[in-house]
Amino acid sequence: MSQTQEGRAIPLIQEIKGSGLTFTEEAEEFLATVEAPIAVISVAGLYRTGKSFLLNRILLGQAQGFRVGSSVNACTKGIWVWNQVLTAERPDGT
Repeated sequence: MSQTQEGRAIPLIQEIKGSGLTFTEEAEEFLATVEAPIAVISVAGLYRTGKSFLLNRILLGQAQGFRVGSSVNACTKGIWVWNQVLTAERPDGT
């Protein structure tokens, strides 16, 4: 999997108190730049169970990326995406 270390996590869908869920403008602008087909990798689970840590270490191969905290307060509430396209080589080499 290749990526540039300069990428960052951005909110795709956020909860706005009193308004429900909303699709963020920043994510909409990023997704409009993606020209190739995409695949979605998701991690779901209870709060404070290591979802962001897992994405950082396994998917991004780095210690930081998706925000990780040491308290019981959520750091990545909602749905988040990485703001750069990650590419991977298929088993057939393409």
